[in-house]
Amino acid sequence: MGGATSIDITKAGVDKGYGLQRLRDASGIPLERILFIGDAIFPGGNDYPAKELGLATAQVKDPEGTFAAIAAIVACLS
Repeated sequence: MGGATSIDITKAGVDKGYGLQRLRDASGIPLERILFIGDAIFPGGNDYPAKELGLATAQVKDPEGTFAAIAAIVACLS
């Protein structure tokens, strides 16, 4: 299930982990330098493949939490 109002349909093995590996390959950014922010970072959650890759993760509850996490990161970099 993609969310409360949608269903995600993809090929087997094409998940966020796959996308993150493709991002790594295209950008040259190693996975250990990526912070993944998501609301479903638990077994069975659609964000869990990022955790399975070994990425650093930050769990949020909603879009506002995502915004707050990104704002905190930007503030630290400023």
